Amino acid sequence: MDEKTIEWNLGFPVEEVLAGLDKLLAGTVSVREEREGTVWFHLPLASGVLTLTVQPLHPSGGPFQLQTRTLLRMTFSGVAPQAEAQFVRRLTLAFLRVGG
Repeated sequence: MDEKTIEWNLGFPVEEVLAGLDKLLAGTVSVREEREGTVWFHLPLASGVLTLTVQPLHPSGGPFQLQTRTLLRMTFSGVAPQAEAQFVRRLTLAFLRVGG
């Protein structure tokens, strides 16, 4: 089974990322689990499974480092390239709307 992971370092607080994902995934069959500050969404797709992992990033202390950042990890297991590209596009548009 092919597996691919994409990581996004987002300049949004965890709460905003989770709210965006909840909105994006509304009406889909997904499972959400939370443990020790990390949240996972498991989403079955037509050709495989997508796992989204959301966790806060702590600032490294640089002078230009944003204080609020979130790591969003997308792990596609057995997902067809077209389905993967379609989901990443939807996710990109969702976060462009939040930031714009």
